[in-house]
This record gives sequence, structure tokens and C-alpha cells, in this order.
Amino acid sequence: MKTLVFVFLIIFCLSMNGYSQNRIYGWDIEKITSIRIEFSSPNTEQEIQTFNTRQDIDKIISFLKDVEFKEIVDSNINALEQPNNRRYKIVFQGQRDQVYLFENSACIGKTSFIIDNKVIEDFGNLLKELQS
Repeated sequence: MKTLVFVFLIIFCLSMNGYSQNRIYGWDIEKITSIRIEFSSPNTEQEIQTFNTRQDIDKIISFLKDVEFKEIVDSNINALEQPNNRRYKIVFQGQRDQVYLFENSACIGKTSFIIDNKVIEDFGNLLKELQS
């Protein structure tokens, strides 16, 4: 009986670890009624875009779910020291957390993560696609 309990706990813990990096999986997506994205570029221009349609919201959420948010450890902490000139602030109407995307890092709520450099470019391309 103890073996069965231990096996269950190990499997349960392993499955929980897969989603711990990206808290977006735990959000109630249906409560989100709009997404406001604030973009600031290196030349300090700021642009704000709002997406209200369910299709646009789903595309943005799907993109964020696909991003690999890596935990900050000693081996990748130097990425936080690199300049973060460009950023996106993503605010969800109906969801409490906000997401900040920088060149090399991201924040979901108060938790910081390391992200791939390509995420900013890919997210910019997604926004251009949604605008057209």
C-alpha cells in the first residue's frame, strides 16, 4: 500500500513540475474580456493596443502558453544583467496577473523568468498579424 502511495505522489509531483514554469496554464481564460498591450521601444516611443475579440485573445494566450519561461538559476542569472531596451506590458482585463516581456527576461506577476531572445520578435510579429 505504501508503494502505491509513493508512486502516486511521485507521478503527481512530476506532472505538477511541468506547469510550474508557466502559471498561465492555471488562469481562467474565459474570464479575460480584453488584453491591453503597452509596447515601448528603444527610442522611448510608447504604443498601446487593445484586443477585444475572443479570437485575438486566444491567439495571444496560446502564444504565451508556448513560451518557455525558464527558472532563474546561477547559470542563467547573467541574462538579467543585459540591457532590456524593448518591452511589452500585457494587461488582462478579468485576470489579476500582468505579464512583462523584456529582451532576455519576463515577469508573470511578481515572478521573474528567463526567456529566449526570439520571443520579443515573435510576439511583435504576432501583434502585426493581429492588427492586419
